[in-house]
Amino acid sequence: MTMVPHHETGTVRLGVDFGVCTAVIAVQVPGQETTTLALPGISREFPGSPGVHTIPTLVQYGGGTVVRLGAPVEQEGAAGLPGTARWMRRYLCDASPVQIPAGDGRMVRYGEAAADFLAGILGPALGQYPGAALVFALPPDAPAGYMELLRRTAHRCGAASCMFVPEYRAAAAGYGYTPAAGEPFVVITFAETEPEVAVVVVDEAETDPAEGGLRVLARATGSRGCSAIDTWIVQDLLGKFRLLESDPRAVRLAPHLRNEAARLRERLPHTSEEAVSITDTVSKKTFTARYTMAELDDVLADHGVIVSLQDCIGRALSALQVQGAGRAGAVLLLGAGCALPVVQEAVGSAFPGAAVLAGRPLDAVAHGAVDTGVPARAQDRITRSYALRYWDAAVQEHHYRFLVHSGTRYPSAGQVARIVISAAWDGQTHLGIPLYELGGDTGGKIPGIELVSDAGGGVRLAGPAQDAGGAGQAVHANGRSPTLLVADPPARKGEPRFECTFSLDAERNLCLSARDLVTGRLVKLNAAVHRLN
Repeated sequence: MTMVPHHETGTVRLGVDFGVCTAVIAVQVPGQETTTLALPGISREFPGSPGVHTIPTLVQYGGGTVVRLGAPVEQEGAAGLPGTARWMRRYLCDASPVQIPAGDGRMVRYGEAAADFLAGILGPALGQYPGAALVFALPPDAPAGYMELLRRTAHRCGAASCMFVPEYRAAAAGYGYTPAAGEPFVVITFAETEPEVAVVVVDEAETDPAEGGLRVLARATGSRGCSAIDTWIVQDLLGKFRLLESDPRAVRLAPHLRNEAARLRERLPHTSEEAVSITDTVSKKTFTARYTMAELDDVLADHGVIVSLQDCIGRALSALQVQGAGRAGAVLLLGAGCALPVVQEAVGSAFPGAAVLAGRPLDAVAHGAVDTGVPARAQDRITRSYALRYWDAAVQEHHYRFLVHSGTRYPSAGQVARIVISAAWDGQTHLGIPLYELGGDTGGKIPGIELVSDAGGGVRLAGPAQDAGGAGQAVHANGRSPTLLVADPPARKGEPRFECTFSLDAERNLCLSARDLVTGRLVKLNAAVHRLN
C-alpha cells in the first residue's frame, strides 16, 4: 500500500464496517478510486475482481494480554479457543455479561475485547493514513454507549475526526442505491452466524441516530449460516480422506480443516474446482482431495440451506404484508454467504421485479460509509442530571444544587455552573465535591432522599429507602474517586473559601476549575471530576 504524504491526509476518509464476523476498512483518497485497505499480518483477501481485504473479528488472549488478532487467529486454528473473543459486535449489542478468560486470572468483557480489536486495526490503518477521518457504520441494534466506545477508541488511535452512518443507509450508498421515500427495500445479511432479512423504509421522522431516517418494518432470522456450511464441508473432506471424526488425526486437523472449508466456500464460485492438501504434523501423513462447486451445491441442498433462507424471507415478507406496505424496490445482499450463486438465485426468485444488488456483499457497507454525504452525528447530550446537595442553615434542611441537567449539550461553550464552597467547621482542611447522579424520570420532583454533611466534610445518604433503580434515585457518582479541595491555611466555619466553576469537555467529563478566595491561588484548572452519562 502506498503511503500517503502527511500533508495530504487531512481529507482522507476511512469507512469502517465493524461487522459481527469480519471488519472491512474502505479508503477514500481525493482524486482516487475508493478501495479496501490491506493490513499486512492482520487482514486477508476475499476472492473477487477486485479482491476485498477483510479482517476476521477475532482477538486471542493469553498471559493476560492480546496475543494476536484478525487473520492470524484463524490461520492458527485458534478461533474457537476459550481465550478468543469472536462475534464481538453481537455480544456487545446484546449486552452479554459473558467474559473471556485472558490468562493469568484476568477476565475480559466484550466491550474491552471490541476496543482491543478496533485499536489493533485502526492503529495500523491510521499509520498508513495519519490523521485520516473515520466514518463508522452503526448497526441498527447499537445500544447506548456503543458510539462512545467507537469514538473513544478512534480518538485514542489518533483519528482526526469520527462520524457515524447508519449501517443500512451505508449499504444502500455502497451499492449506489437511493431509496425513495416510503418505498421499502430489503437487506439480507448472510455471514458466519444465522442469516437475517430486514425490510427497511425511508422515514425522515425517525430520530434515532442508529436508524438515520430509516425504519425497520420487519425482520426475520434463519438458522443456517456460513459457519454451519463450513462444518458440513469439513465432514465431506473427512469422508474423502477416509477419516472418522473421532480419529486422532482428524481431531488434530480439525481447526485447519475449517480454514480449508472456508477457503473452498469462498473460492469455488470463482474457480469451480479446488485442490485440498493438508498434512498432519504428528503422523506426517498428507491428505489430498479435489472439491468442486457441484459438491458444494450438494452440501447446501442436502442441509436445506436455501429452503431455510427462503423461509426466513417469507416470514419477513409476511410481516411486511400485515403492515400493508408496498413491494420492495431493491434487495441488498451483504455477507460472505451472499457471494454463493445459489443464494443469489434464490433471492432473485423470491423478489421478482425487484433489483437484486449482489456485486459487493463484503464491502458495500464500508464503501457506503466512506462515500455517504449524510453521516449521523454521535449523540452530544448528557442523558442524566447531576447535582450537589447542601445544607441550608436558614431553613434547617438540605437542598440540591444542580450542576448539569439532562439534555445539556457537550462540550459546553463555557461554564455550566458556578458555586462558592464554605467550610463546615473551623480548621477544615479538605472540602469535597460530592457529585450525585439522578437517574430515571423524576417528573420534575426532587428525590425524597437526603445527602447529609458529616463532620469529616463528606456526604452520607439519609431519609427513606428507595427501590433499586427507582425513578429519581440519587447515586453517588464520584464516590470511588472523590475530588477534594485542600484549604491551606485551614478554613474557618462559614467562610466562603473556594469559587468553583464547572464545564463539560468533548469526552463528557464534568471539569472543575477552583480558586482559593483567601489566597487567590488557582488550585484546580479544568480537572475532570467525573465522566457523565
